[in-house]
Amino acid sequence: MSKELILPQVRNNFKIDSLVLKPQNIGSISQEEAQKLNGSLFTYKYGACKYGLAIEIFWVLNNEEKIIDAKMQVFGESEFIAAASIAALVCRNKTPQEVLNLKEKGIEYFLREHPQKAALPKRLSFVTNVITDALYMAAKSYLNQEIEDEVVVDAFSGATLRFIKESIERFDIKDVEELSYKTRAGLYDKSVIAPGKGDFLSNYYLEDILKQKRQEMEQKQEKVIESNKPFKQMSLEEKKAAIEAIIDKHIRQMLVMDGGDMEILDIKENGQNTDIYIRYLGACSGCASASTGTLFAIEGMLKQKLDPNIRVIPL
Repeated sequence: MSKELILPQVRNNFKIDSLVLKPQNIGSISQEEAQKLNGSLFTYKYGACKYGLAIEIFWVLNNEEKIIDAKMQVFGESEFIAAASIAALVCRNKTPQEVLNLKEKGIEYFLREHPQKAALPKRLSFVTNVITDALYMAAKSYLNQEIEDEVVVDAFSGATLRFIKESIERFDIKDVEELSYKTRAGLYDKSVIAPGKGDFLSNYYLEDILKQKRQEMEQKQEKVIESNKPFKQMSLEEKKAAIEAIIDKHIRQMLVMDGGDMEILDIKENGQNTDIYIRYLGACSGCASASTGTLFAIEGMLKQKLDPNIRVIPL
């Protein structure tokens, strides 16, 4: 499942160029190789060559269900080779359940040459999202979790309804242009964006999917805020929705006005405390008050609105 490498004339990222020219963790693993490692082989196929994007994941798992070796084969843009190299690496020494906790931003961050500069241009931002989604689907398949039937929305890119809806929630996407960049849907065939945007009719349009999903997300957040359920009794999903709602209403505007933003990386229970791991974005990432005044303001607001045992930890 290899593809001839066609490197862009200007990528401006030496790390990605190196991983494309000298791939790591790219290839397949045979049953014999897995047996030599005293492990069992698990494989998962994602996408299809007819869509110009296909991934095959190979994991060797030990008796404790830890991934002791991992490789990936990819067909698509050459940048997928770099992203797959990192993705296979970060899977090692994790269980499939732990793979489900991996974040797209973590893989993207590994590919950065400079901490404050995105690894890939906007037109290729789907690369790390697709790779991360492939890992999630592989983990769910291994764990025999229910997987929604894949309905292809964009016949050119192969982007599915499930992937599009999950991407909207994953990145809090608010406009169709960003949705296309994150999923490939509508990047090449404009017919799926909205009626009249292309030469063909579609059964699903990105504008409708985005509108419906945004309404569902807003209703979910409103229910969490309005409910009388104590923060400690909320599920992880409910907690995240409640935290995001408070940040959107009371904090994010303040950060954006100063040229910055923030994202929640993880939420963990630590005894009586709920630890919220965040990363500052834009101007906030280099601001001197990010670890003092701004941090205290964020933590103070969440303590006041949700739970006094919340701790905010910037990474």
